[in-house]
Amino acid sequence: MQTKVSSEIRYRKYANDEFYTPSELAVSLVGMVPVVDGDVVMDNAATNPVFYDALGTTVTRKRTGDFFSVPPGSVDWGVTNPPYSKLNDWFAHSTKTCRKGFAYLLGFNNITPRRIELCEKEGFGLSTVHLCKVFKWFGMSAFCVFEKGKPSVIRYDRTVWHSAGE
Repeated sequence: MQTKVSSEIRYRKYANDEFYTPSELAVSLVGMVPVVDGDVVMDNAATNPVFYDALGTTVTRKRTGDFFSVPPGSVDWGVTNPPYSKLNDWFAHSTKTCRKGFAYLLGFNNITPRRIELCEKEGFGLSTVHLCKVFKWFGMSAFCVFEKGKPSVIRYDRTVWHSAGE
């Protein structure tokens, strides 16, 4: 059954990338990212800097308003809730910008074989998937950690299957 909130999100006329992450959730999710003391970590969509604030003081924290201007290989980790309307470009740039990995809070339906494959081709495996629910967000969300040199914990099939009789 579709709720009024999910209907408004699904059938909106313009992209709205402003879905703010609750600060308590950001603190919990940042704890799943394998950063080490001294890492350079960027909240690369820091309109609402809850991930930046949750990173702590043992890492070098960075924020940016224009992620696509960040030079390749300039940070160890990217951690954020990225704009969903730009996810393909976001993933592609993340594989160039982040040396160790990136961790993004995504709508569950945004974890596609194409995006996982793009990351794997660049050497980043999907090492962690944590499901969570935020009130008034459409469907389930997934915090996904992609790590350089790690295998993916998820398998996928890019075949489009048809049921019998189609």
